[in-house]
Amino acid sequence: MQKQSFQRFPIRYRPYDFPARFPVLAFLGENWTISVDSPEYLHFHNGLEIGHCIRGNGQVFMTGRSPSVYETGTFSILFPQVPHMAVCGTQESQWEYIYIDPIRFLESAADCGSDIWQIFYMLQEIPVIIQEDTFPLLFYFLSRIFQEFHEKKPLYQQAVHGLLFSLFSEINRITLAASAGHTPESEDGYSYIRNALTFIYGHYDEAFSVRDLASHCCISESHLRRLFKNMVGISPLECLQHYRIQQACHLIHLNQKPVNSIARQVGYVSLSSFNRQFQQYMHMSPSEWKKEHLSEATEHEVRSYEDNSTRHIFQF
Repeated sequence: MQKQSFQRFPIRYRPYDFPARFPVLAFLGENWTISVDSPEYLHFHNGLEIGHCIRGNGQVFMTGRSPSVYETGTFSILFPQVPHMAVCGTQESQWEYIYIDPIRFLESAADCGSDIWQIFYMLQEIPVIIQEDTFPLLFYFLSRIFQEFHEKKPLYQQAVHGLLFSLFSEINRITLAASAGHTPESEDGYSYIRNALTFIYGHYDEAFSVRDLASHCCISESHLRRLFKNMVGISPLECLQHYRIQQACHLIHLNQKPVNSIARQVGYVSLSSFNRQFQQYMHMSPSEWKKEHLSEATEHEVRSYEDNSTRHIFQF
């Protein structure tokens, strides 16, 4: 029911430029609030978002999933490219946030990174709201990460790095444990899905069919479709189209190329097909979205550490 009720909302893109050496940003203090006003749009990020509710309560909505309830003291984990929206209860909610570039972060994890990367694929198994009584170890890691940013003791960045790696490892364990509950025919489903998503993310700008994707994964097309529906929540084609549109949003945000050039760059042969898919996913045409996105200046929406006018808000 919630999925249908939120389809009418447009989707915004909120990207962040992460420092190269330590690709983690913290928005701390009392500026970050969720208003009681009705939400106007969903949004997604180019990084992983970790939130800490300092006070208040409400719900977090994600496309394709049931809403998750938050309250004072809980944490939230929202993965890259996932449209979401937080709605507070009867009073304004106050939050603190940490954003992470997961690809650059996991590149620093050497050989372990390729194993941990799977957690960013299996969105259906990942908890959105973290409470101490339900996920005590995740709650502990998240509490310590925010504490490190607040205290900024010597070597705090190294401490945050270790805690984040431990956090991702524990989430990976939760994902693997959840896979044990699937049917025997999908026992190896996670390996197939990881393989398929790796191919999609690496070749989204090329022309290939779902049959080609299934052949690459060495399974039948029907089996691949069934695994995607059960584990990712959408079909392989929907996943490909969504990722193409998300990449197009980033290119439109950079404002360096015309829309027709961007359509070709993300894998669309015809501009009409790109326009149709963009309208379906973002609820407006590419040109309309570009005009609105580039002209909006949402309060507290900091996009770049390099912007001197807002650089002080990033807490290091």
